[in-house]
Amino acid sequence: MISIIIGIILLLIVLYIIGYFVKRKHFTYIDRLESWKIEIMNRPVLDEVSKIKQLTMAGETEEYFERWRVTWDSIVTEQLPSVEEALYEAEDLVEKYRFSKVKQVYTKIENALKEADVKIDEMVLNLREIVDSEEKNQEDMANIHEQYKKLKKELLAHRYAFGKASGKLEENLAHVNETIELVETETNNGNYLTARAIVLDLNKDIELLKVKMETIPLYLNECHHVIPNQLKEIKNGMEEMIEEGYQLEHLGIELEIHKIGEMVQSYVQYVENGDIDGIDDGLKAIKEQIEIMYQLLEEEVSSRKFVLSNRPHIEKSLEDVTTTNETLKGEVELVKETYHLSTEDVDLLNELQDKISTLKKMSELLLKEEALSTAAYSVVKDKVEDILEMIKDIEEKQQTLTESLQALRKDEFEAREKITHLKKRFQETARKVERSNIPGIPKEIETLFIEAHHAIQDALTSLEEKPLRMPLVQDSLQKAEGHVDEIYKKVEEMIENVYFIEKVIQYGNRYRKKYPQIHKRLDIAEEAFRRYDYTSALEEAAAAVEAVEPGAIKKIEEMINEEINQEN
Repeated sequence: MISIIIGIILLLIVLYIIGYFVKRKHFTYIDRLESWKIEIMNRPVLDEVSKIKQLTMAGETEEYFERWRVTWDSIVTEQLPSVEEALYEAEDLVEKYRFSKVKQVYTKIENALKEADVKIDEMVLNLREIVDSEEKNQEDMANIHEQYKKLKKELLAHRYAFGKASGKLEENLAHVNETIELVETETNNGNYLTARAIVLDLNKDIELLKVKMETIPLYLNECHHVIPNQLKEIKNGMEEMIEEGYQLEHLGIELEIHKIGEMVQSYVQYVENGDIDGIDDGLKAIKEQIEIMYQLLEEEVSSRKFVLSNRPHIEKSLEDVTTTNETLKGEVELVKETYHLSTEDVDLLNELQDKISTLKKMSELLLKEEALSTAAYSVVKDKVEDILEMIKDIEEKQQTLTESLQALRKDEFEAREKITHLKKRFQETARKVERSNIPGIPKEIETLFIEAHHAIQDALTSLEEKPLRMPLVQDSLQKAEGHVDEIYKKVEEMIENVYFIEKVIQYGNRYRKKYPQIHKRLDIAEEAFRRYDYTSALEEAAAAVEAVEPGAIKKIEEMINEEINQEN
């Protein structure tokens, strides 16, 4: 029983402690809400509102001030007192441990304080907007007054520079002046925000008017003087060129001048009405077109110079290629008696003759005085460039054909030199065999000698044919050279082998008495040697010696190399 009582007491103590801390937490939050309420009450709203009292209390300012007064009174006399009552209610609920109910009161208090904060922020924002508008309006209007005076003075001092546009500019200045007066009226009536909007628009109007007064004199000068003078200069230049014999109708410059004149007149009307949008781009386009016209006329002048300077060159070049072609014809006829010419070379010569005839007719029709007096030089220049290019092509092909004919003679000379060289080498190879004192020549070598001799004779025969077919000559020479090279290498190899065989047999003779088998094999090698089968002889003798003395063949090779070095 006692333990139950103790447990109950302990439970009550725990519940009391928990309740204490929960209440403490709630009272802390209530204190925060109270501080929030005091902060709102202490906000310097009245100080801010006092600033607006320095302005004209009329119109928008008076309306805003009255609205703010009502709002502030509502906050002070209604919202904040209701918050105070709700705070007392919250404290009472916390004391009674009605925590769930107190949360609803918290929500009510928070909403009221937030609403009050928002209203005050909006009041201060609107108030500062009006005060700032009044300050900015004063600054901007001081600048606007100054700009207005400068622009009006500029128009009066240089009215002539604006031409008929001066009337429109005066209207714009009058509108600016009216707007300035409207700003002053709205300001005097307390409508500072409305006045601010008008001032911003007025700034834009002033800037636009400044741009107009800076550019209109420039545009009018371009339209009345610069462009007309350039067009006149082009017209005068065309007249002088026509008198000198130029044909300019194809350029269409007169029509373009007329179009530009109409465009300039329309731009003048726009500018005089104060409308400058797109004028700058339009004048730039006109200037570019005028520059193109200058370039077209300059091109005609340079084209004439090019045509007249190249006319004698073309005449001379056509005479030269005609003479060259006639010379080539004679050379081809002579060469055909000795050499076989390809069909392509003969056809090329005929083709060149046709092209030369065509160019002569073309240049005669194009470059004679009658033709030049009625043609545009820029058009003639293009055709002259084509003629020069075709003459260059003809000259290059004539040069190619000349080199081809010269190459035939050169190839024949080189072929005869090569045959002489092959015959000499063939004879040197034969004498080398004779001087070598070898027992005899294998059948294979004899056959190679015969084939090489026949190949040289075939090459010589092909070189004596009329007309000479150089491709056939080159082919036979290549074959002959191959045969002579082969017999030369084979003879060299044969002589070296014969000498080597002799050395091997001599070296092996020292083992004949001691090794009967070696004696027998060396006899077989000697027998093959006498039959001119030098390959078999070398194989048999080398095998015999290596059988009794491994490495002997290498030793013999070193001895032979040493002898050769001593001889050299």
